[in-house]
Amino acid sequence: MEAKEPIVKLIKALLEIDMPVQRQMLVDFMLGRRSRQIEEYGLTDKDTFGIGETYDDDFWSTIIDTAYENGFLKQMVTKKNALIPTAAGKKFAKKPKSVTLPDDESLGENDTDVSEIDSLLEQAQRDRQVAGHSVSELAKQQIKLITAIDRHIALDAFAESEALGLDEVLEDLELLAEQKRRLDITYFTDEVLGEDCMNELLDYFENAKSDDLEKAIEEYGDIYKEEELRLARIVYRMNQIK
Repeated sequence: MEAKEPIVKLIKALLEIDMPVQRQMLVDFMLGRRSRQIEEYGLTDKDTFGIGETYDDDFWSTIIDTAYENGFLKQMVTKKNALIPTAAGKKFAKKPKSVTLPDDESLGENDTDVSEIDSLLEQAQRDRQVAGHSVSELAKQQIKLITAIDRHIALDAFAESEALGLDEVLEDLELLAEQKRRLDITYFTDEVLGEDCMNELLDYFENAKSDDLEKAIEEYGDIYKEEELRLARIVYRMNQIK
């Protein structure tokens, strides 16, 4: 598949936005999706807003990866790995050349190994049926979540993109922790809670007789929201996985 035109659109969108942009926000912008962040930054008036609406999330995630791998984008470490175009990317937008994706490119799914998919399906089959979800639906949702975490997409942004509540995403993370699937979500918890608060809560769970959520709420409910305590407990549980 020829990726030249969508990469040009992507770079032109970034140039018009004119600031470092998180991956999910960039995908939302390309699709013309009025997310909370896009509304806050007043980006709906930009000419390139929705320039890629004929495609889907997986397509634009793959195009972002391709542009990054070809040196057209770079991540700003000081800006939570937000993306900006490189000099090479700006040059490409002015004078594009052919960039081809393999015909067998699995858009949006190639980040998760096939064996991992099989493992998740088997685990989901063994462990439980979640109310309202078939096993295959559960596994697919878990795979999407794992892929989003691998890409450091904010969990609330992921929830919004999947039309889920954050509590549903937390339920999936709690289930993955039960399945002994270790994931690093500290890129998100450090942003919403801060490293010092996270360390405080991790120390609490480390020294408490149990990681019972109700007891944690009794201890810290006047300081932290329930979802923040759940996030900290998820990090604690995943840290225990060997």
